[in-house]
Amino acid sequence: MKILAITAGRKNGNGEILAKEALMRAEELGAEVMLINLHNYDITPCSGCESCTVKFTQKGEAPECIYKSKDDLDLIMKEWLSADGIIVAVPTYQFMPAGIFRTFTDRHLAYEPNFHKQVGSSEYHRHRVGGIICNGGSTRSWMSLALESIHVSMLSQDIKVVDQMLAIRAPRPGQILLDDSIIMRAKQLGENVVTGIRNYEQVTFLGDPKLGWCPNCHSNLLSLGEPHWNNNGFAIECPVCHSGGDLQKNEEGKWEFVITNNTKSMTNSHGAVDHFFEIQDTMKTYFENTELVNEKRKKYSKYKPNTLITIGH
Repeated sequence: MKILAITAGRKNGNGEILAKEALMRAEELGAEVMLINLHNYDITPCSGCESCTVKFTQKGEAPECIYKSKDDLDLIMKEWLSADGIIVAVPTYQFMPAGIFRTFTDRHLAYEPNFHKQVGSSEYHRHRVGGIICNGGSTRSWMSLALESIHVSMLSQDIKVVDQMLAIRAPRPGQILLDDSIIMRAKQLGENVVTGIRNYEQVTFLGDPKLGWCPNCHSNLLSLGEPHWNNNGFAIECPVCHSGGDLQKNEEGKWEFVITNNTKSMTNSHGAVDHFFEIQDTMKTYFENTELVNEKRKKYSKYKPNTLITIGH
């Protein structure tokens, strides 16, 4: 049983302290553990070239990033994909997860297990569970997109999130150590990840069931439903796991998000598989109209507005 922790904050800062507490508990329960701080590695931002998606949607080949072997991401992803459990600890500076974590996950498209499975790369698929730790200096109102953004990145990697937690109002390095309850919460998260690994088929969410609106992924976000690419859709949707349903009042007169039974959720992989065919469909439209697109792009290639000249360029 191998558990990998990915941190995206300063060394021995609040997030890394909580990740280490979770790993210590996992190690006590028999896990082999590893910690990677993204600040110690070279990760090139995704250029949006779509080379990886062209390979699997148009050629039926396993997706591969053009930067493979040119930076450290492939090295990290080999550990990420071989782990039975993933714990991520990411700080929030402005509503969302720290940018270095988003740079890391932007490159995940070439490593997405559900896409690899569609073209026969079964070695990319393994049962994995995850735990999310998000820390910041304020309350959830100023970290409103943090857990949700991280959860999306886990779901797209076919990772079943069994626990997630917020560590709030601790802006300075190590300040989290003043709150014993948060330290114990991180310890419990480490234990829950181990439990999830040992009981993958039966395990459900082990964290706070009242954490958010969605009873499926516990996101605190909801959106008005809009037609999907294949014209499916729902009145209300969770923008994280894509569960669909509607709002209803419970017996106490409080609003609840009630999920429709036939929803294609990211938590059961059906949503990710559907997305594979969506990408395939949009790519087909492009390649059927390549000459027209290239002709229309000339207008924008010729337009050269002023820009900022930097040192060394």
